[in-house]
Amino acid sequence: MSREIQPASPLKVYCATLGCDKNLVDSEALLGRFALHGVQAVNDLDEADIWVLNSCGFIEAARSDSEETLQALIDYKTNQTLVVCGCWYQESGDLIQKKFPGVDVVAGVGQFDRVVAACIGEPERSDDSGVAIKFPKDNIDAFPMAHKPIVSDPMDANYTGMLDRPLLTPGHLAFVKIGEGCNCNCTFCRIPLIRGRQMSRPVNELVREVQGLVDRGVTEIQLVSQNTSDFGRDTEENLLGLVSALNDVEGLRNIRLLYLYSGLVTTDDLLRLLDLEKVAPYLELPIQHASPRILKAMKRPGGSKSSPGFFTTLRQHHPELVLRSTALLGFPGEEDEDVEILADFLAEVEFDHLGTYRYSPEKGTPAAEMPDMVPMELIYDREALIMDLQSEISQRRQSSRLGSVFDVVVDTVFDPSNADFAAELEILRSLDEAHWLDPSQNRQAWDLVQYSDPVAIGRSYHYGYDLDGVVMLPGKSLKPGQWLSAEFRAATSYDTWALPVSSSRSSEGSGER
Repeated sequence: MSREIQPASPLKVYCATLGCDKNLVDSEALLGRFALHGVQAVNDLDEADIWVLNSCGFIEAARSDSEETLQALIDYKTNQTLVVCGCWYQESGDLIQKKFPGVDVVAGVGQFDRVVAACIGEPERSDDSGVAIKFPKDNIDAFPMAHKPIVSDPMDANYTGMLDRPLLTPGHLAFVKIGEGCNCNCTFCRIPLIRGRQMSRPVNELVREVQGLVDRGVTEIQLVSQNTSDFGRDTEENLLGLVSALNDVEGLRNIRLLYLYSGLVTTDDLLRLLDLEKVAPYLELPIQHASPRILKAMKRPGGSKSSPGFFTTLRQHHPELVLRSTALLGFPGEEDEDVEILADFLAEVEFDHLGTYRYSPEKGTPAAEMPDMVPMELIYDREALIMDLQSEISQRRQSSRLGSVFDVVVDTVFDPSNADFAAELEILRSLDEAHWLDPSQNRQAWDLVQYSDPVAIGRSYHYGYDLDGVVMLPGKSLKPGQWLSAEFRAATSYDTWALPVSSSRSSEGSGER
């Protein structure tokens, strides 16, 4: 009696992403290219036949993280195909391949189709426009494993798959990468070495991408690139034209702008953007420092032109505006006086959110050859000083919103008794130290834990996804993607506790469950 031959199970791929939101978009695009070949994306490492680590290589700490994660995957691996790709491998593919022989496929940035071909043995596939992609012969004869690193000049990288990618974010939100590379020559930064010069995507292509995302249920987008301010400089288009076109996409609710350089845009430019209906009153404008001497040494675009007045002008026209920035501590030659200038700048501007990172000398950058390196223990002390100041500023600005009602979108709903949500529960615990509009309501949050009632995590326009804090609120009857009006009742320097408007009014001052 003959047995029926069962069709082979489809291959499955797991992707771990390190680094920034732009890297996350690359992972989505790569998974989309796998899907075109029938390879299913899964969230469980143990289910997958192909493992992908999309790395970060921006600074030494990121490279160390990438290396540790890769070694852990190698130690756990049995017969899976292990792929490493991204920024770290763009420059160090040969070295990594020698150091980690357990890796099967090594690739740089933007090599999505070539990675797929190396894993499953199909040497040709069409890109988003239907044009056939030919793979180099030196890789074709190595299929299904590409033993040579798949790396090209970053200006030649083929970033296919942006239009039909699955999302690794909640289904109502997407990062939209509007370009690659950067034309700035900041002396501490390796981005131009890794990602190349500015390459803006066409406005019509981006509108098509966003319309497709909206058709799939996305209501909020966060625009990202290495340098959003420079969008279109290489294509004779511009950021205002892009955002105006996206503002007309029916069904889209929120547009958030990230990675703007204050030295490359004017206040008038930004005010025109903020006047568009769907643009959130939220801008990320990395300053990196405020000392004119350090800014000059960094070769930051605009340098000291980014005065406190630049930011106060924006807030004069839009008092509700949320400002986010980043600061780099420990640049070569930085003195205590430079940090004092930065602290005074922060105190005057009052950013709502500030991220800091510590300088590390990066090979190939001018700053790595500069004298007067700052000892790491001193950098830590200066970072702590700046963050203590910022914590006070953030707490003050957060507390000023208590009692006000804002639109909130729900990102997730979780069960406080589920151990998988330990990080979310820690945020809930931090509310013990929050400033409460009515301290008697403090027990409300803990009642949810005690009775294992669902808790929702969401955001108002004040918080960028995966960047800033969150809004927590009772999650009963709420679901991801839902928008609602909620009253802010408590705030730490990072997060907020809120109540849906109806329950906020009914429980005013009661503190009862």
